[in-house]
Amino acid sequence: MIWFLAGSETICFILSYRIQPNTYPQCQMDLALAIMHVRAHARQYGIDENRILVVGASAGGHLCASTAMLHEELKTEIFCVHPELEKLYGRISSRPDGVGLLYPVISFTSEYHEGSCRCNTGGNPDLQKKLSVELHDLTGYPPTYAYANLDDGCVPASNTTRLDAALTKAGVKHLCETFSTGDSGIGVG
Repeated sequence: MIWFLAGSETICFILSYRIQPNTYPQCQMDLALAIMHVRAHARQYGIDENRILVVGASAGGHLCASTAMLHEELKTEIFCVHPELEKLYGRISSRPDGVGLLYPVISFTSEYHEGSCRCNTGGNPDLQKKLSVELHDLTGYPPTYAYANLDDGCVPASNTTRLDAALTKAGVKHLCETFSTGDSGIGVG
């Protein structure tokens, strides 16, 4: 889900992105392109082009987190695959202005969700490190909020605590919280 904020109003767009059998970078390209599209048409939508927040849960959290990290590379990839889009979006940023992550998958190297890893990497071990957000220098990463539940039986809460450490190291404004209960799939409820 992608949320776009304008003043005191929130306008929400829901992204239907490619999933399996597609792997990286297709899913992330879908989100990067959506960010550029909405930013390019912000005036039509009545929103502030500088207040675009992406929000995702679980595997969708990984989509948001990795897209925020790899936005420049993804933009280049989009224009390689679809050169006609460079005229429309060449000067438009694909970086979100904020990231909201609900019990996110962050890592594909340690205490990770196997299904998300398999679906994103297609079994390519080189992509496991590349798509493990916490292993990268996150300097310049957007302000971030993330939470996880310690009793989550699907995505270990350690994903959020490792993200917290990486964002702290990079000096990124963020708040990462863990709660004792709530399991997985609690969503924005």
